[in-house]
This record gives sequence, structure tokens and C-alpha cells, in this order.
Amino acid sequence: MLLTRETLEGTPPGGWNPEQRLTLAEAIEGYTMGGAIAGHREKTEGSLEPGKVADLIILSTDPFQMPVNKIGETEVLVTMVGGRVVYQSALWTPR
Repeated sequence: MLLTRETLEGTPPGGWNPEQRLTLAEAIEGYTMGGAIAGHREKTEGSLEPGKVADLIILSTDPFQMPVNKIGETEVLVTMVGGRVVYQSALWTPR
């Protein structure tokens, strides 16, 4: 599934520079592990592994299970930095 690179209104048709589109997995990896590698912090950040800091978010829906043009409607329910909750949406109901 390639991301569209279109505005919420669907412009430009076919997306901006469609030949440069990424998959959702590629985009997420670029913002997580890619960012850690670029900052020479891949041993402590960028993925969820024992010994690494727990910087993560919990989303309202699984972006891999929805149409790409609806991903923008996904809400962040919880944000954790260093394993500590720094944001909790009123919509968050822990199980």
C-alpha cells in the first residue's frame, strides 16, 4: 500500500511526485529506526527492544488496516517517552 501524498481534498490528483511515494511501513521505519540511525542512537532508540528507551504511541486504529486516505483520521491515545506516559487522550480506556 503506497501513501498517496495528496491533500485531504485529494489534490494534486495522483499525489505530489507520485514516483517518490513510500509504503506505510517505509514511512514508519523512516521516522523510527531511520531517525535513530541518523542520530547515531540506534543502540538505544528506534525500535522496541529490551534495553532501549520506550518512546511510543498508542493509536486509535491500526493504520495498516484502513484506506490510506483515512490514516489522517487516526488519533493518538497515549504517548510515552522513556517509558513514562506524557500524554493521555480522554478517549483512552486501558484494558
